Amino acid sequence: KIHEKLGEAVVSTQSTGDKLNEKGIRIKVSGNISLFPAHITKTLAQLELQTMSNSEFCLNLCLAYTSRDEMTNSVRCLTKGVLEGKLKVDDINETMLDRCLYTEDLPPVDMLVRTSGEVRLSDYMMWQANFAALQFVRVLWPDFGFWHFVGALLDYQRQEPKLREYRSNYKPFLDKMSQAELKMSAHLEHCSLTSHEACTMNSEITAAYTRAHCLRSEKFISGLKSERHAYLESCAELSSAGA
Repeated sequence: KIHEKLGEAVVSTQSTGDKLNEKGIRIKVSGNISLFPAHITKTLAQLELQTMSNSEFCLNLCLAYTSRDEMTNSVRCLTKGVLEGKLKVDDINETMLDRCLYTEDLPPVDMLVRTSGEVRLSDYMMWQANFAALQFVRVLWPDFGFWHFVGALLDYQRQEPKLREYRSNYKPFLDKMSQAELKMSAHLEHCSLTSHEACTMNSEITAAYTRAHCLRSEKFISGLKSERHAYLESCAELSSAGA
């Protein structure tokens, strides 16, 4: 019955495709849509493809989604890249893991609202919510109304300056950590000396290794996006037999 209701909602949304494009609304589905019946998978893929170029608003639908599955899929993509020779093990870092997630082209989560009174994330957006304002409200989702939203926004407004500070401080730290890792990888690959600092060519070697790392990473991510686009296209052509 859940699939039936979801199918009705998806078909209803697809029928408004022209309005979505008119308003510049992009539909993005995060999750393993292959778990749905063929007709739902097909319609979701068609919706995402039809609205992919829209940029005014983005409606991100998390369907057949858990954070653990998302992170596992990201690790699987990176492992496949290494096995196929597209990446080196040293290319794998926090940034690359982040860029292989379902949400790689979406902005960070600013506020996450958890309804029903449960004080846990329930395996939802755990990676993306590291600097988000978390709101735990007692009402059930169907009863979450305007004033609940206003209250959540006011609390977010209170937390936002500190969260912005955390984000701004974390990026330089992450960049510094990545640079240190690249420097060590360059040393291990190109220097026979026991200390990278003792190598008179360390800056040139590190710069060359960093350029090669960036080229490999960008080429891999570009290929991954192409693979995911091709997968959506194949889903959009699925037979609806058995729907």
